[in-house]
Amino acid sequence: MPEKLRMGFSLLIKPSVAENLKITVWAIKGACCDILCGSVIVKVKEMDVRIKWVEGAMFLGESGSGHTVVMDGAPENGGRNLGLRPMEMLLTGMGGCTAFDVKMILDKARQNVTDCVAEIHAERADAVPAVFTKIHVHFIISGKKLTDKAVARAVNLSAEKYCSASIMLSKAVDITHDYEIIDVDAQ
Repeated sequence: MPEKLRMGFSLLIKPSVAENLKITVWAIKGACCDILCGSVIVKVKEMDVRIKWVEGAMFLGESGSGHTVVMDGAPENGGRNLGLRPMEMLLTGMGGCTAFDVKMILDKARQNVTDCVAEIHAERADAVPAVFTKIHVHFIISGKKLTDKAVARAVNLSAEKYCSASIMLSKAVDITHDYEIIDVDAQ
């Protein structure tokens, strides 16, 4: 395999042109580029993972950050049920992304969070490909003197601005969110 070439480049687009322009950027592996549209700079980042077959329906997913996760199929599909299914992994990744955002936003709002749980329920098509058709994220936020306004804002910001996974999936799937607040002082 050839050695990775790292490079960076910038692209300037006038706002009037950008509205009607679809941009396709073919970047070299490991490259970083800035796209300047009006006064907003969008950093284009790349991510690499490696999926290695072990046996049967078991695969190891190796991240670029040095972590490994086991994915496996059900016994009826040649697996041994020793890891997450790939579609479960997709939901887990989305859940981790949005829960991380909500927790960080609440921390910045100086909310005293003692626990943050995202419970996700998804429905899949009853055909091949069995894509997700609906995803619902239910947050359970525990803490002391949490305000409804701050939690609602955090969930909304994650869903509409910060959670890359949720925003990407929402282009193809109906994703809804709700939350409950548990006051630990009241227990």
